[in-house]
Amino acid sequence: MITSLQISHIRGLEETSMSLGPSVNMWVGDNGAGKTSVLEAVSILSFGRSFVSSRVKSVIAFDQQSLTVFGKVKRAGTDHRLAVQVGRNDERKLRVDGIAARGQGALSKILPVLQITPHSSDMVSGSPSDRRRFVDWGAFHWSDGNGLLFSGLRRAVLQRNAVLRGGMLSEYDLFPWEQQVAQYGEAVHAWREKFVNDLKPLFQSFLLDLGLGIELEIVFRSGWGEKGLSEALAANRGREIKARSALVGPQRADLEILRGGVRASDTLSRGQLKICNLALILAQLSAAGVRGLDPVLCLDDPGAELDRDSLSRVWKVVGESGAQVLATGITVDRIGVNVDQLEHARVFHVKHGRIVSH
Repeated sequence: MITSLQISHIRGLEETSMSLGPSVNMWVGDNGAGKTSVLEAVSILSFGRSFVSSRVKSVIAFDQQSLTVFGKVKRAGTDHRLAVQVGRNDERKLRVDGIAARGQGALSKILPVLQITPHSSDMVSGSPSDRRRFVDWGAFHWSDGNGLLFSGLRRAVLQRNAVLRGGMLSEYDLFPWEQQVAQYGEAVHAWREKFVNDLKPLFQSFLLDLGLGIELEIVFRSGWGEKGLSEALAANRGREIKARSALVGPQRADLEILRGGVRASDTLSRGQLKICNLALILAQLSAAGVRGLDPVLCLDDPGAELDRDSLSRVWKVVGESGAQVLATGITVDRIGVNVDQLEHARVFHVKHGRIVSH
């Protein structure tokens, strides 16, 4: 839970600090007022990136050389201080409780964040990389934020791919990196599977709650078939050397949503796909709550993406989860928060980049 935020030099928002409530926090104002910039700041604090732009430097205020986000966070009864500073050259300074952090994972572990925004990926019909990112959010937090495991896999995969692209005198050049890919890859796969297995029953339940009377199946593909990873890498080594590209491995994992054995994206309407994506995120929120992660949920203008019925169902689930919610909208009514939750909500009014009242 975020108890306070201090934001400096983010585009569209004047330097500001604010105290947040434990349940629902809302920022309301006209389009372009700067509401979304608050949620971007939270995204940068947790993920190291904005959900609006892939380049953090584009989020820095026009006349500044860096942005800073500072947050006080309560996790499992312990208070933490998190800080991120990002420069236009992408130089980063990360701190946890006043001590320099080695990587973004140290902050993500303390501040798990989920997002439902107009920029959210379409995980059903989108790219495999989007679905891997979704699964790896769960795998990372299910592993208690084992950043070394995921960074080790990323480094080994990149190095092995570089060797393949560059060509080798011998296939033995691949051995050192194959061993690391196998070691880290099998461990990451185990956490990915644990997360997906926890997700499956909740996903089906939320499909029903959201009114989609269609049975769908989640199938997780490892990226290398039924063999062990070491065996699969060895079996495909000759093909990969010829292709100068990695053809199997954890970097090719995918989460498939099927309807009667066929991809759901080929059979569902746009509205049904939206419900399916929403069910995945709500299942993620619920599963995280069961594990005691207590993620913060960011909702950017939910009234623009969801009809009134779906919005009401989302707020019902959110209320039952007990999650802290940060939401934006043109009006409180458009955000759609239920009456019983509104009583304990904090409302911040944003105008021309300034938070003028709360």
